[in-house]
Amino acid sequence: MTVDLERITILMERMHALGIAELEYTHGDEHVRLVRDASPPSSPPAGTLPAATPNVPASPLPAPPAPPASCTITATMYGQFYASPTPGGAPFVTEGAVVAQGQPLYILEVMKTLTHVEAEFPCTITAILCENGQAVEPGTELFTVERRDA
Repeated sequence: MTVDLERITILMERMHALGIAELEYTHGDEHVRLVRDASPPSSPPAGTLPAATPNVPASPLPAPPAPPASCTITATMYGQFYASPTPGGAPFVTEGAVVAQGQPLYILEVMKTLTHVEAEFPCTITAILCENGQAVEPGTELFTVERRDA
């Protein structure tokens, strides 16, 4: 089986652009599973190779640039933004809230499917830029935050 590195690169770029953490792709006898970790990669012990999907050669990827201390969290796809877990309920976060990595920020409803979106890094919410129930599209600014890990 020959691995199409160009196809894998394109899939990885789309995963990053859409904020997708995991993707499985099957085409004929080709099966690729890509998993993206939002945390910085750790160095493997000396003399060992990082784990790789079978039949996919491991190649070093350039490290992403360090994000700025203040940044904006944007929507990754079209949908309906919900600030709270239930109608009329308390919002997941408020301005000034200190948020831990993995803590729910909002719900995105896409085609009647509700997805809880969690913080990818510890931060402080400095501004909420989207109204509850508002329709959003990729790139819609939702929150302004101050990173707490930078």
